Amino acid sequence: MKKKLQNLFSGGRISVIEAATQVLAGTVLIFLSNMLVFPLLGIEATTSANAFLVAINTVVAFAKSYFVRAFFRNM
Repeated sequence: MKKKLQNLFSGGRISVIEAATQVLAGTVLIFLSNMLVFPLLGIEATTSANAFLVAINTVVAFAKSYFVRAFFRNM
């Protein structure tokens, strides 16, 4: 039982690190792409509005990445 709990914690830690790395890379890319694409679509968004949208997407992406990874790890 103790070994199983240790494996679960270790795997969970790796899942958090992997999800955070993926989300950080995605955050930077989505911020830059928003700054390029929004004007092409006629959307006027300030840098702070763009950062707010990116922050919301970052939280959602992190949760999705973590839970999908945890789901497959525990199958």
